[in-house]
Amino acid sequence: MKTGYLYLQTHPDHPGMVRFLTRDTMPDTDPASHPHEPTIRYVARFSDIEAAQMHVQNSLHRQLVDIDTHMYRVSLPEAMAVIESDGLKHERVWLDPSLGDRELGLMEQSARERRNKFRQSDRIWQGVGLLFVALLLLRLLGLF
Repeated sequence: MKTGYLYLQTHPDHPGMVRFLTRDTMPDTDPASHPHEPTIRYVARFSDIEAAQMHVQNSLHRQLVDIDTHMYRVSLPEAMAVIESDGLKHERVWLDPSLGDRELGLMEQSARERRNKFRQSDRIWQGVGLLFVALLLLRLLGLF
């Protein structure tokens, strides 16, 4: 496992798209230091950055635009929600102060919906597991 930072970038030339990038060190979030580059909008620190990348790819594989640049066709609130709702241990390190209440509200709502969907899926698979354990016990007892 390798610790690292997963961060989101947007650029006015690519509306409706977000780049998911990683670094070993905290990226420079000051837009004044790089005015002609894409804007960093969100940074999270993961204890397993490679697993974080795989989870993003798994969650957004249908929205992938360019694998080489890690560009996805997704709204910024949804992109942040993908990270926030992920079950991997992480810490939100930085959030763009220019984000409004509307965008943050959309992120929270989407993250909550994603968590509920994961919980529902987990409950279904736990039920399937219990059913098979019960069938196995019945089989061992000779009742089935």
